[in-house]
Amino acid sequence: MSTLQDRLRIPWRGGAKQISLDSALPLVVQPLLAYIAAQSVWCTAVVALVLLLCMFYLYSTFVRFLPRTKFFFVWTLTSIVLLLLVFEFSVVPFLEIMPHENCILIGLVISSGICLYKVRSRAEQNFVVHSDMGEETELVCSVCRRRVPPRTFHCRICQACIVKRDHHCVWLDCCIGDKNHRLFVVGVLLSVSALVYGAFLTLTTICHPSFYFMETILLPDDCSDVYHDFTIALCFISSIYCIVMAFLLLLLLAHQCWLITLGMTGQEWRCVQGSGHVWCAGLRSERPFSHGLLHNWLEFFSCLRSPKDGLLTAA
Repeated sequence: MSTLQDRLRIPWRGGAKQISLDSALPLVVQPLLAYIAAQSVWCTAVVALVLLLCMFYLYSTFVRFLPRTKFFFVWTLTSIVLLLLVFEFSVVPFLEIMPHENCILIGLVISSGICLYKVRSRAEQNFVVHSDMGEETELVCSVCRRRVPPRTFHCRICQACIVKRDHHCVWLDCCIGDKNHRLFVVGVLLSVSALVYGAFLTLTTICHPSFYFMETILLPDDCSDVYHDFTIALCFISSIYCIVMAFLLLLLLAHQCWLITLGMTGQEWRCVQGSGHVWCAGLRSERPFSHGLLHNWLEFFSCLRSPKDGLLTAA
């Protein structure tokens, strides 16, 4: 494995660049799984189940033994590229997609991509520069034993103290904190919109469409014969993949909205869970930074700093 890891390189200006095995794995696994899943409905079900179980296993394994892995980030990029290729080169040629519908979808994809790119680019702005910490704060990080601002938590993956840390997003390979939390929420919302809209356009193209909802919105009717052709089956499984991803992202978005309403970060919410309030975490505990539903949302989107931020002890 060490020899293979050393020889796994790609041509680049100035010399070949070495890439890690975990980063290259999604580039091979995703097209292979898509090919297998497009064979039949049973293959689709088996691949979906295996993929779900493997993702949980890989997440627990990588976080434990290889915390700074690029596997999940490359998986995200590969998914975006493959879904766009399938849509543009397999769905659009059926001539059922109107030009403005394609433009709307591309616009949603580009908008979400810009937001998520800025989330990554601003991630390091959440890092605490310990040299700038004076005697005005007595809060000390329990991991690196240095002075930190209020509501600061240490990320063992980034190996840094993060201001208002929400969580470390493995799919973007960066921490979500004070400087990129708003962009993250907007990016997730745009991603859900792009996934749902793309799946909707794909299903109404490859399945028998019917006017069901209020006789104005076109919905898919019968998708029983999609596996008779490989291209159509590939489009079908890509739409199912979009729906599943949109559902998971929608759960994440709902959780983020709930935390914003409570006036808490994800890290503070997990600390409350660890104290014993597993169910209804946040409702049964003290929320010193909450100013009510409306003010919490205004504070989140206006980047205002709460006057009570100096009261939290760093974890």
